[in-house]
Amino acid sequence: MTRIAIVDDSRLVRAFVAGALRTQGTEVVEVEPTSLFEVLKVLRETPVDLLVADLLMPDCPGESLVRACREDSSLVELPILMLSAHRDDESLLRLQELGISGFLLKPVEAPALVAKVAEALAG
Repeated sequence: MTRIAIVDDSRLVRAFVAGALRTQGTEVVEVEPTSLFEVLKVLRETPVDLLVADLLMPDCPGESLVRACREDSSLVELPILMLSAHRDDESLLRLQELGISGFLLKPVEAPALVAKVAEALAG
């Protein structure tokens, strides 16, 4: 079974994404981003097939999370799908250079999310 981690400072967004993915038979790990250290700890201890993360989080900025994953030998290959309510082409370019698997603009609709997740998992 596919396991996906969701990191977003909005409980509502985490619940929406989790619900959309669970209807597809996916196991979901919801992670509240209290700090970059805590999120990385969860990702190291709970192997996942994909990370879905918000870009703008006060206690765990999305770009910092992507950089940390790419610098961690156990997470370097983890596909990462970013979500954001704001499209910032400069940030998006940096994230693409870091090797994210995709980007979705919020508010995201369930069919678009499911399709982008499938695309990211297919590699």
